[in-house]
Amino acid sequence: KVTLKNISNHELRIFMAPISGGTHSPIVVVPNETVKVKADKNTALVIENKSSEQANVMLKVTGDIGLSMGYKN
Repeated sequence: KVTLKNISNHELRIFMAPISGGTHSPIVVVPNETVKVKADKNTALVIENKSSEQANVMLKVTGDIGLSMGYKN
């Protein structure tokens, strides 16, 4: 399970990306909004920032995790 709070000044988009391919379940998270998401097995949760400003989130991840973080510019 993931609890994510957007502490940026702009909206963020989160979505699921299964290792088998594709994406699904997009959610737009506005500033100061908190969302709770349960990720399926073998599925990444992607946080997308379309703004030119840096994004900031408070993130709590629980359960059976294989946490990995990447960054694309």
